Amino acid sequence: MVSLTAALSVLLACSVHGTATPRQGTYAVAIGRAASADPEWLDVAEALRDKHGVDAPVIEFDESSDAGRAALVEALRQRKSGMVGIVLHPTAAARDVTAPLQRALRTIDADPESDVSWGIITARSAAGAQRLVDHVAPLTMSIAAGTADFPMERFDHSAWWSEEGAHRFTLHHDGRAIDSSLTDASIGDAAHGVLNAPRIDLLMTGGHATDKGLELGFRRPAGAVEPRDGALVVRCHDGRVLPLTHTSPKAWIGAGNCLLGHVTGPDSLAAVAIESYGVRAHVGYVVVTWFGRGGWGTLERFTKEPGARTLHEAWRENGDAIVGELAKRWPGSESLVLASWQRDDVNGFGREVAAWMKERSIPDADARELAGLLWDRDAVVYLGDPSWDARVQRQPGSSADPWPSLAARAPGSEPASPAPTSEPAPSAAPAP
Repeated sequence: MVSLTAALSVLLACSVHGTATPRQGTYAVAIGRAASADPEWLDVAEALRDKHGVDAPVIEFDESSDAGRAALVEALRQRKSGMVGIVLHPTAAARDVTAPLQRALRTIDADPESDVSWGIITARSAAGAQRLVDHVAPLTMSIAAGTADFPMERFDHSAWWSEEGAHRFTLHHDGRAIDSSLTDASIGDAAHGVLNAPRIDLLMTGGHATDKGLELGFRRPAGAVEPRDGALVVRCHDGRVLPLTHTSPKAWIGAGNCLLGHVTGPDSLAAVAIESYGVRAHVGYVVVTWFGRGGWGTLERFTKEPGARTLHEAWRENGDAIVGELAKRWPGSESLVLASWQRDDVNGFGREVAAWMKERSIPDADARELAGLLWDRDAVVYLGDPSWDARVQRQPGSSADPWPSLAARAPGSEPASPAPTSEPAPSAAPAP
């Protein structure tokens, strides 16, 4: 008989890739200790306070300690805040900060789900964070790009690339495969052509990534999208560097990317994307991803009913669904903290979950779902102002095509049937 520990190790090693309603109250602004030590970052917090007409002072707290997070929770409880923007310095915004924040902000009241709408305000620099705060205009998304055929039919125009095999890629535009001859030598130029469009509203990605870059090849290296000197570039397989210069306001969902939301310093991809690429909301993992409910679930909730949810609402609703399912099916797991998760140690996590299950006589058949939901519970962050009204268009419109050169190549091409650049999404996210 295969042991539960062994079974979990196998499962975890298979690396793959209604609207939440805020509590009644006011918007609050908080700032972590590392950011509050810098006058320029304090100015960012004050600008966020002015933006939302907040009379109460900025809440300063120690983002690295339980006592500091408890103080933040108590301040939000006293103010009856329904939404909070949390300003964090990019050197103090990694998962050792964000995961405990996720858990703390679920303790404002007695139920296990989130008790406040919240987002992290950060960037490579205070100036970049200020641009994030300054952005107010709602975004109705009609232009999309990505690394696979995500729900592109929701948009007026779309462009993406898919990977059919090692060093074999296809470029797609508006539902048609327009170039199936791409290789590792040419995918960099094609990806740059997609990503450097004058307007992209939503970027949806899967495949291999780290906090320092999105790889263009899933099966073999073929270049990457990565930070370089404070800006995003496409690094081609031959070493050429192509800058991404267009900064139209956009959201980025790393649905199937490891670590794409993990801000480990000013030169992390997410921080630089906000700084120089016009990203005003970024949803991404702070650990490796293998189960995928956190990322794929957010993407599904955001796109399945066009216009019904803002991106933040979809992210929050998905997180609450994960927590709610854990609490209902395996009481206690919704608040369980395992040291191996914080280390991003998948094998150690499997052993710890197996031991926890054994103590409670939980059936082996539950192992994958329990471990997967628990892994994803605190794994996906929202970087941006939670109040931003960014949503998919409800009906097709007449947006101008930002890829006219691709449109010129489309007539007569075959219908697109791409292979995803990360493993398929899990089954539909459960209703909350």
